[in-house]
Amino acid sequence: MMLLLSGEGPSDLGTIMGTVSICEGELFKRGPMSIIVDQMVEQRLGYSLLNSNAVCFVNEHEIGLRSKQVSIPRSPRLPGQKVKKDTIYFRRNAQALGTLARDLEVQRECPIIAVLFRDSDGTNTSTRSLWRDKFDSIVGGFEDAEFASGVPMMPKPKSEAWLLCALKQNPYTHCDALENSSGNDASPNSLKKQLAAVVNGDVTSEKLSDWVGEGHINHVQIDMPSFNAFLHELVRAMNNALAR
Repeated sequence: MMLLLSGEGPSDLGTIMGTVSICEGELFKRGPMSIIVDQMVEQRLGYSLLNSNAVCFVNEHEIGLRSKQVSIPRSPRLPGQKVKKDTIYFRRNAQALGTLARDLEVQRECPIIAVLFRDSDGTNTSTRSLWRDKFDSIVGGFEDAEFASGVPMMPKPKSEAWLLCALKQNPYTHCDALENSSGNDASPNSLKKQLAAVVNGDVTSEKLSDWVGEGHINHVQIDMPSFNAFLHELVRAMNNALAR
């Protein structure tokens, strides 16, 4: 089994050490979210895909280029399903990643789990359906690619909320409230500023990855709607991959 990951930057799933757009092994600099994914998969498999060099990473720019080559089906797959204009970006990205994952499965002759990370962003005045619309658009994009082991990883409003759940003064309690925070880093009480306050200003991707890897952030104890939605999709994707 392999993981195919694509995120937005070093502080979520990670980044590439070099000028290539797709990498494996030492060229992949893991981020805190990729370690969380790997820990979850390791619970099921009994071994780490990251430590086994069974992870392929594709950067956001490459996914953007590939997404221009895909087309949204004219007929929705589900009755009543509509493609919303403001979520097409997410759907095309997922379709591009799903298509790449499907090709990679043929090349490697092993099941692939593809994880697309995108912050939902938004502000605390955004419509309540904004996150769900974006999340569902990623699900729809993987369906468009006819790839059944694709996973949306979309924190609400961004990954700092998940990390703060574990690192705040009363960890793992009442974390739902964090999802109602503004996703704007310029706001006076932004999630990024809150996170910096609890880790003494060190919010580098390296430090956050260390916190996750060393067990200071325990994904098992995180109970938040957006995190639980990601977990549900990851379990479904693992079950599908292991059944093949």
